[in-house]
Amino acid sequence: MFQRELLIITSLAAAIFLVVAGAGWLAVRSLHETSRMLVVDTLPGLVDAGLAVERMHDNRHMMRQMLFPHTAAERAQMIGQVRTNTTERLWRDYATSIFEPEDRQSYQTLWLVRSNYLQGCERFFDLVTAEKMDAAAALFNGDLNRQFQSYNGASKKLFDYNVRQGIARGNAIRNTSRYAPAVIGGLCVLMFGLGLLLGLRFSLSGGK
Repeated sequence: MFQRELLIITSLAAAIFLVVAGAGWLAVRSLHETSRMLVVDTLPGLVDAGLAVERMHDNRHMMRQMLFPHTAAERAQMIGQVRTNTTERLWRDYATSIFEPEDRQSYQTLWLVRSNYLQGCERFFDLVTAEKMDAAAALFNGDLNRQFQSYNGASKKLFDYNVRQGIARGNAIRNTSRYAPAVIGGLCVLMFGLGLLLGLRFSLSGGK
């Protein structure tokens, strides 16, 4: 009778040990993968998108200043500053940290509206260079403004996506770190209890 109980308890102990080992492996793997994605995906996305949005608004402000009285040389200098302060490198760097279909689709949309906006900017620069300020102001406040709003909206969508991903991944790391030790510890206590029960049962039976 005792041999059967021994076999049952030993089997349960072995099963619990495997569960403990598996749970620990899964917890470590989950933490590693989530942390890796946070580093290679979320954080670069936040930095690149955030800096790009900042540059966009800086350039928009500089273009607005061109509509005020300035010399041709001053306007040419401002145009050069806008062209130098490009967001292209930032958005291309962003593309290297895309891993999700939703992120990729949003990025493709951004690249399209950005291209349309840049074409509008070149038309604006041509009008400013030709000192056709009324036409430049009409373009700036009309089509170019609408193109900028589309570009700005697409940019913020990417930034907000990475914010949500960062929060979700941060919560996943926190929850795994908080609950995994408790679960694994509980399974270890259960395994110890089974071992103790086995030992007591063996002692009470006189080792037979």
